[in-house]
Amino acid sequence: MELICKMLHTMTDKIENFQFPTLVELPVIESGAEGLLGVVEISKHCHFYVKRHYYIMSGDFSSERGRHAHKALKQFFVCLAGEVTVHLEGEREKFCFELKSAKQGIYVPPGYWRDITMSPNSVLSVLASEEYDENDYIRDYNEFRVWLDHNKSVKVPYNAIDRCHKELEYAFQAIFDETLKVNELIQGTAVKRFESDFSAYCDVSNAIGCANGLDALILILKAMEIGTGDEVIVPANSFIATALAVENCGATSVFVDCDPFTYLIDVNQIESAITSKTRAIIPVHLYGIPADMDVILKIADKHGLYVIEDAAQAHGATYKGRKVGSIGHAAAFSFYPTKNLGALGDSGCVVTNDNLIANKVRLLGNYGCKKKYNYEIKGVNSRLDTIQASILSVKLKYLDDWNAKRRELAQIYFNRLANISGLVLPQCYDESVPVWHVFPILVESGVRDNLLKYLHEAGIGTNIHYPIPIHKSKAYSCHLSLSYSEKYSEMIFSLPLDPFHTVQEINIVCDVLERYFKSHECSIK
Repeated sequence: MELICKMLHTMTDKIENFQFPTLVELPVIESGAEGLLGVVEISKHCHFYVKRHYYIMSGDFSSERGRHAHKALKQFFVCLAGEVTVHLEGEREKFCFELKSAKQGIYVPPGYWRDITMSPNSVLSVLASEEYDENDYIRDYNEFRVWLDHNKSVKVPYNAIDRCHKELEYAFQAIFDETLKVNELIQGTAVKRFESDFSAYCDVSNAIGCANGLDALILILKAMEIGTGDEVIVPANSFIATALAVENCGATSVFVDCDPFTYLIDVNQIESAITSKTRAIIPVHLYGIPADMDVILKIADKHGLYVIEDAAQAHGATYKGRKVGSIGHAAAFSFYPTKNLGALGDSGCVVTNDNLIANKVRLLGNYGCKKKYNYEIKGVNSRLDTIQASILSVKLKYLDDWNAKRRELAQIYFNRLANISGLVLPQCYDESVPVWHVFPILVESGVRDNLLKYLHEAGIGTNIHYPIPIHKSKAYSCHLSLSYSEKYSEMIFSLPLDPFHTVQEINIVCDVLERYFKSHECSIK
């Protein structure tokens, strides 16, 4: 599997070069009287998983074929006999390729009108990414131009996870094939490899895969023997899983308001929330912005408390040169598909430098046993499966590059939106490097609904993180007043930001926001 992962990494580096029709040199072995052997390798030449192969023959006379386009189908052409000329037309560009032998092939992405001319007795071999689907064809040229115009209309999705998965499609298929071949479906070599790689990435000595991010928090709390009668301090401005983990262990969440500038837990309010029952603090590196860990650790050390990092949105972020996850006593990560490091389903991980916590977490997550049927404690079933671990191993190789792209795109927002009256941008603590899982902004609560409608009508995707503070949700309904968390829940929303968004798309979002605020008088109070 390690060799396969290296091959996949090399292969996906090349995929970015296949956004346009491409002439590809193919290896051919000539054996004199025996003829020749030509080869098309998926990982080196056509770069998509082949679901169909067909061939076209011209007969005794020259013929013209094609005269259609595909909306989603990818194809790879190889001329096995005769000569074939392929004319391709996209939105703005045109290509012409001549195939005179099997020594070259043509990669054809979707969205191109094609006209094919074949000399007498020609044979054109076609590899296709999908099975036959008449709905994927556009057979009228004028309809094709209309389809292109419609597709280029301004639409910026909130996230572009589908683009990531399309780019890594072949890599994922290779993982599925290898998993079936090896037949290790739960835990096994692939899981151990990912745990080793992720612990090294986080600069910790232990990483234990589990079913999801919520389970990661629960396992940590249980490993620390936090339960009934205990209290855990959590921020009110977070996803509800942060608090649910506490209650699932029988303990009680004590909510603290958010900082007015970073939207993270307000470190100035933590100490006043500590009681004789307090056992731990869970700072959340929300939106991919590291919490102020030095202050939190100092408070925890003073009162003898555990610090559990909720790093579900902060894979790869650093605080004063240290990776999040390596700073507290233990940390929980989620690999939900939309995370900076996401699987193809739910999965999570606990990381820690404390071997006792690590061993207890691993025991708890595997029914309470190290050896099958030898149950040492009452545990649960919360394990990382082989396929998800293998997918995460492939994606981990790109995480730093993807995070750098997120920061590049976030900087466009900072540069272009900083001077807009009526809009407030997030801030970070000194010497921290965020990874911008989410890019949140603030506007007046009365403005937000109109602005979201305006963005939606302009084709801009948005989200709200979060519309209801945890302590005000029906699940908790606390009679606690936390002014900033409550106020910001009516003002905050998130802009598109994903490593597969383009600079052009982020600038389009900025253009739309600028138009809105130029035509409306808004201000933050």
